[in-house]
This record gives sequence, structure tokens and C-alpha cells, in this order.
Amino acid sequence: MEESPMSDSTTDADSITRPADTMRERVGESRGKIWFLITANRWLVTVFFLLLAYVTLVVLHVFGPSSVRKLVTTSAVTSLFSSVIIALITSITLVLSISQFVLSEEIDTLGTQREQMRNVTEFRSDVEERTGIMASPAEPSRFLRVLIESADQRARRLKETVTDGNDDLQEIASYADGLLEHSQSVTDELKGTDFGSFDVLLPVINYNYSWKIHAARNLRAKYADSLSEEADESFDELIDALRFFGPAREHFKTLYVQWEIINISRGVLYGAMPALAIAAYMMLSFDTARLFGTTLFGIDASFLFASAMYVLTLSPFAVVLAYVMRVLTVIKRTLAIGPFVLRETDQLESARYDELSEVKEGDK
Repeated sequence: MEESPMSDSTTDADSITRPADTMRERVGESRGKIWFLITANRWLVTVFFLLLAYVTLVVLHVFGPSSVRKLVTTSAVTSLFSSVIIALITSITLVLSISQFVLSEEIDTLGTQREQMRNVTEFRSDVEERTGIMASPAEPSRFLRVLIESADQRARRLKETVTDGNDDLQEIASYADGLLEHSQSVTDELKGTDFGSFDVLLPVINYNYSWKIHAARNLRAKYADSLSEEADESFDELIDALRFFGPAREHFKTLYVQWEIINISRGVLYGAMPALAIAAYMMLSFDTARLFGTTLFGIDASFLFASAMYVLTLSPFAVVLAYVMRVLTVIKRTLAIGPFVLRETDQLESARYDELSEVKEGDK
């Protein structure tokens, strides 16, 4: 049974409603669509695009107004594949230009490299100071788990401070429980993952730290008069811990995008020479008349062969489409950094405490 978009619900319209634990459920997309867009193996998606193009050509040939004689009596094959060669050379040039952009990010002066090193080192030092560990992990998955576990510790402390004989702060305790439950599922998904695979990035996308910061800030404001000094301090520490997650996620996302651009470039370059060779063969040597009249499944073999060769020359474009589709989807789902939630949801509406920002007429 598919999970409900709400992992936790309440009948109180003014209370915080915990969002779903996965990005797919929060955006209301089907499991199959999200699998195809981001989680499926990109080479499998590439093959799917090529098969889709081939099946489309065959279906149009069978059911559309078409004639196989055109392959024999005209230079249609030569014209088609000459256009393919031009398109391939143009696309290869474009991909090489994009690759140069990635290379330019890696080729910097010594001063720039030192500045980047200083920024990364300072960030790791800040994390180590706040989490109380001697040395933060070097692996991205373990480093992200440390950040999540740090937020979990603050959430447990917050829950303890608001449940000591104060039933009016049950909403805060429920928020902490939801954070801990979600953190556990994300941490389990991060275990054993290596950077370079999408398995590292997907749990990070699922961890909606922006909503967690937004909800924590609003709960603290909503119950400001009822919070003890210790509880208020716990809120500060929790929000501070969650804030570390944003820059870390964006840093690893940037590295992932660069990684994927390199994969795109390699995939296109691997398929470029075979595609050019196929196009050249179809222009120089292929004789349509040799296959004309032979049928396979009731379809002329010359058309099936020419279509298959054409689809194979499209493989570099299919690689670009498969990888870019995932990169753009990831970027779209992680555009905002910090306590900004770009998509309007019922959970966001329930997390507002707008009364604090209203200006009363008597105060003007």
C-alpha cells in the first residue's frame, strides 16, 4: 500500500503537520515518474530513449502514409545521415565546451585554491566544534550523517525540556519526534553509500531541513511565553545544527553536478566515433536495393535496417538527454538554501505563526 502524503496528521488546524519523509511524496509525483527522472540507471534510460525512437519510426511506417520505394529511388538515406553527421559534430563541440567549463572551475590560481581550502577547512572546524567530535569524517555520506545526528541530539534535548511536566508544549515534542524518526530513515539510507552514485544524493534531497528550520522558528515564536530558558536555548542549538546541513548539501550537490557533467561528456565521446562511422557507412556503402523486398514481421527489412542505424547514431543525444534530465530535476528540487520552501503545501501553511508579524492598528 502506498504511503499517505502525510506521515503524521492532527486535527488541530493551528498545529504543525509533519510533511512526508520523501521528496516524491511531498511533491505529489508518482513512484514511476520519480524513478524514471532521477533514480533509474542512466544507461537504462538511454536505451529506453533509443528503443522509443525506433518503435516510433516503425509504428509511423506501418500505420502512416509511407512507401519503402523512396529508400531505393531517392537519396533519402544519404541526405538523412549527412544531416546526422552535422548534428553530431555540433553536439560534440557543445559537449566539449561544457566540459571546458567544468575544467575551468578546477584550474585556478594558488590564491583561489587556498581560499577554497580555507573555506572548507573552516566549515569542517565549525562542524567539529558544534558536534563535539575531534575530526569530522572525510566521506560525504558519513559527514552528512554526522550533521543529521547532531541535529538529532539537539532535538532529543528539546523534547526533554518541553515534556518535564508541561502538557501545553506537546506540539513541540511531536515536532521533535517527527524529526528524529525522519532522521533515522535518512541515516539508514546513507549507510554504505559512496559518492559518485545517486544513492548519496537522494536521501539528502529527502531530508527537508528547510521545513524543519521554518517549523522550529515558528514553534519557538508561537510558544515564546511558555518556554523555559533551557528550552529556548535548545531551540537555538537545534536551528543552528540544521543550518549546517544546507551548505553541506549544496557543496556535495555541486560536486555531484560536476561529476554528472563529466559522465555526460564521456558518454557522448564514447558514442561519437561509432555514430559517425555508422553515418559514414550508410552514406558511402549501404545499398538499399540489397534488402529491398525482404520482409521481417511483415515490414521491409531495408526500412528496419536503415531505421536501426539511424537510431544508433542518436545514442550521443540519448546519453545527454538521460543525464541532463536527472541533473535538472535534482537542481529544481533543491533550488532554495536556508529556511525557504518554494512549493506551497498544507504542511507549510500549518507551520506558520503569522500573528507575530501582524501590525495591530493600535500599535501604529
